Amino acid sequence: MTWVILTGRQSDLDQVATPHKIITNRDYLAHPSLFRGQRPKVINLSNNYAYQSRGYYASLLASSRGHKVIPTVETMIDLSERKLYEHALPELELALNKCRKDLGGAFPQKVCIFFGIGPSKIWDRFAKLLFDWFRAPALEVHIKDSAEWASIRKIGFHPLARMTEDEEKSFIQCLETYTNREWRDTKGRTPARYTFATLVDPHEELPPSEISSLRYWAKIAEKMGVEIEPITKRDLAKLANYDALFIRETTSISNHTYRFARRAQQEGMPVIDDPLSMIRCTNKVYLNELMAYNKVPVPPTVMIAGTSDLELAAQTLG
Repeated sequence: MTWVILTGRQSDLDQVATPHKIITNRDYLAHPSLFRGQRPKVINLSNNYAYQSRGYYASLLASSRGHKVIPTVETMIDLSERKLYEHALPELELALNKCRKDLGGAFPQKVCIFFGIGPSKIWDRFAKLLFDWFRAPALEVHIKDSAEWASIRKIGFHPLARMTEDEEKSFIQCLETYTNREWRDTKGRTPARYTFATLVDPHEELPPSEISSLRYWAKIAEKMGVEIEPITKRDLAKLANYDALFIRETTSISNHTYRFARRAQQEGMPVIDDPLSMIRCTNKVYLNELMAYNKVPVPPTVMIAGTSDLELAAQTLG
């Protein structure tokens, strides 16, 4: 796997700090033929992600070249204004406040999260959740603590140019952790062109697909140069290592399957089921309206909001 690191200036990150290729975003933008025929993973460490900046265009054109990149332009736009990310704050603040006891009852005014890794294990849950929402190499979270409840004032990028010496050391360690992947012995087989992650729950009583069916599918896929690798809900952190995601658990927007789908979408990966389909297809009210609008025959249906509607339902449905 080829990792490419983009910086605003050549001096922003010393090449000896990482085994991965470092180039400036200017060079990356000026040479579209770079890495042609490859599918590198790009980490954009530009100091400026503002709309139509070099950092912005580096991520935008990476996607047009078929390169996987973090952060995406969607993430850049999401974090440009509070109103664009405030929908994520309730879940993030809930996870944040669960850290209070282990922190001794008080929060710092700011915490930096690198590749979903916090300054200590106390921050693990919050850091991973933040990375699930906003896939960016370095984020800073500004916290307002009222003693009873800590709220998030701002979420923003934390560029290399503003990092202290200790922060940069920590960032490089987290970078190494993030880009490290265990490679399995191919045992002489022809390397697969693509690797599909298949999310399964071995203990699910009524799964969407039987394990025997998935094994048969994997055999067919192997003949086509596609490797099928089963993953479980514990493998969210390594999802970016794959080329596509096939969810073969019963989906719900209230459990981990939705988070996997959303992460895959953020990575630019093909995913079945995609987040929007999950939102729609798990909502019977939406499905009823959609089928009725398109004149698809449906059984008699009544939407109820509470016990006061039960009499109407009985009269309508019998």
